[in-house]
Amino acid sequence: TDVPSNAFAAAWIEQLVAERITSGCGNGNYCPDRTITRAQMAVFLLRAKYGSTHSPPTATGTLFADVPANAFAAAWIEQLVAEGITAGCGAGNYCPNNAVTRAQMAVFLQRVFNLPLP
Repeated sequence: TDVPSNAFAAAWIEQLVAERITSGCGNGNYCPDRTITRAQMAVFLLRAKYGSTHSPPTATGTLFADVPANAFAAAWIEQLVAEGITAGCGAGNYCPNNAVTRAQMAVFLQRVFNLPLP
């Protein structure tokens, strides 16, 4: 309800929802002006790559000090590591609640989809 049809990125947002890559931020909203966390980004990327029915392997909780096995997106985060997409944010952490910058997102997208570099 918070993305009018004439809004910037409305078509892309609607496609993400249609393909079940995201269901938004709750209550029928997408929250287009919010940032996403590194944990949320892990889910977005892997659903975009493998489809909405993808289910990553069970998390071990041993890869990062700040991502226990029962944490939101732990399995998704661990799959990103297994695929060589990320090594975390440093010092044995993933920083799941940190916002993703546009620069970081460019790197993640290139790695997930193996996009050619110039």
